[in-house]
Amino acid sequence: MFVYRPVVNVYVNPEEDTEVHTQAFYSNAVEILEKGDWSRIRMIDGEEGWVKSSCLHPEYNLADPLIRPVKSLFAHIYRVPDTTPFPPLMTLPYGAKIKLQENFDPSVRWIPIELIDGKKAWIQRGDVDFEPRLKTMEELIPFALKFLGLPYTWGGTTSFGYDCSGFIQMLFREAGYLIPRNARSQIHWSGFEPVHRKDLQPCDLLFFGEERINHVGLYLDKGQFLHAGVRDEVHAIGISSLEKTKYNYAAARRMNP
Repeated sequence: MFVYRPVVNVYVNPEEDTEVHTQAFYSNAVEILEKGDWSRIRMIDGEEGWVKSSCLHPEYNLADPLIRPVKSLFAHIYRVPDTTPFPPLMTLPYGAKIKLQENFDPSVRWIPIELIDGKKAWIQRGDVDFEPRLKTMEELIPFALKFLGLPYTWGGTTSFGYDCSGFIQMLFREAGYLIPRNARSQIHWSGFEPVHRKDLQPCDLLFFGEERINHVGLYLDKGQFLHAGVRDEVHAIGISSLEKTKYNYAAARRMNP
């Protein structure tokens, strides 16, 4: 099954008045474990939870050569090739996969696409990554800085709002690594190796917490790190000083070559 909404909350229990565990977004493939008005799903990173079954659709071929990812932080999808007179059908987050129509012309402004339910729609050329590729670790920090200022969202995994570990998971996915969803698991991932604080390098992960790990950020350089957390009394993606942060530094990890 595939998610057919821009973003859906994945809840701990099959009701909206309960904790959000994580999120799924348009084109995400999920495994159905139980189904009724609500479906218990398992995501590609192994996380499980409940979503409304109406948010899911049975058919979408992510291996189709016409599939491309959205590269904008927010991409409007329209019913006609024009920003007027109709409002967008939906707004997709960064990384959502769309299906281009056959014989599309990437040089024109408006690109016809086929939605998951088979309906035709339109997206603007600048919102589409026509030649996607994995990012190198050297490219990860410049890429990550594009997300500065986006709001923090508990359980968030999209450009509509990330939590700390959802942001880090997305960054490493862009480099081809499927790391665990939450910070407490990320610190133990087999692909990382411990690194001493005095030896920190750009792209190392910093973990914070006292009795347990509860926060994670991406080390930049010169004692600064990027994270989805509290900065200047605002919960958002921003840059903080390792020496002045309110978070209690616990450990660091580096991608194991």
